[in-house]
Amino acid sequence: MNNKRDLLLHYDEENQKFVFYMVDVDKTSSIRSSAFDGVCPEVEFFKSKAPDEAERTMGAMVFAALDHGSMCRVNIRDYKEEAEVQMQQWVSELEVAAEEGDPEAQFNLYMEYHSRTMKSLLMSDLQRAEVLLLASVDSGYAPAVNALKDWPVLKAAAERRIQRGHSST
Repeated sequence: MNNKRDLLLHYDEENQKFVFYMVDVDKTSSIRSSAFDGVCPEVEFFKSKAPDEAERTMGAMVFAALDHGSMCRVNIRDYKEEAEVQMQQWVSELEVAAEEGDPEAQFNLYMEYHSRTMKSLLMSDLQRAEVLLLASVDSGYAPAVNALKDWPVLKAAAERRIQRGHSST
């Protein structure tokens, strides 16, 4: 049996152990198609590192993801704080790349600004999101072109949220 298999990692919080499952990819396709693509580094990202560093980096990513989605955190480190620092660094890198016309960076930054809008309730964040999305669309970046179809609904919902937030203050 040479079927492609996925690694499924389960954190059994009650028994405080990790369970690794090898599962046929056809059994995980519905999960993969509906789950958020949060962290998806390229293999080359790890190959560009020394083996020990690549393993440490992967381990840190796994522990951070587990802590993010768990009720009972593993707490090897303060992953939330580290993630915030890394997110700020990533956004800074995206800002530079977006200014240089990189459509993927523009699209990723669009998603970041839209997410910020929902927390900050700032119209300026929503406007920045739209500018970035349209710039990425103008370059023909396929995910941006697809996202543009939903933009009117997302924008209207964000505007309503901004309005509600400002009227309650």
